[in-house]
Amino acid sequence: MKRLLLLALCACGAAQTATEAAPLHVHDYFPMEEGGVWSYDIDTGFGPPVFGVLRVEAIDGERMDIRNNGGELSRFERRPEGIFDLIQGVWYLRAPLEIGTEWAGAGGRTVRIVAVGEQVEVPAGTFDGCVVTEGTGGEDGRTIRTSYCPSVGMTLQEASMEMRMSGERAAVTSRLRGYLPGG
Repeated sequence: MKRLLLLALCACGAAQTATEAAPLHVHDYFPMEEGGVWSYDIDTGFGPPVFGVLRVEAIDGERMDIRNNGGELSRFERRPEGIFDLIQGVWYLRAPLEIGTEWAGAGGRTVRIVAVGEQVEVPAGTFDGCVVTEGTGGEDGRTIRTSYCPSVGMTLQEASMEMRMSGERAAVTSRLRGYLPGG
């Protein structure tokens, strides 16, 4: 009887190990392929939300060109340690994907991973296993909280700051409406 119980316990442990997923890499949270398009509802706090679009225009090896609303170009590079913004010269998302990992971000902000394994609900759907970063400090005093979800990319971004003259808090929130990953 004891031998049967031991075999049953071993079998359960083996089954759990066999179904465990491989750990995700930072590139899984920034899945850019040529032709990929992400659309966002952007709430500025004034009037109805506006519509924003990110489009991957070109991929050259590990480098990718992304255009914002047909205007501003961003150029990123996939590196072993993460996603690097070639124009601003800062990390956009960096490994290891653990709470507390931090790096120098755009505008003099310090970016820190504040959550992993989060669920994010936006108009495009509900996504699990997301990584949340928060950028604080910097020249303009903005706090930028961004959620990245596996195989999707940026799903939610909340940028806020205190207005110097009025002391009121201003915020802009971008929520993923839909996406076509490209490829």
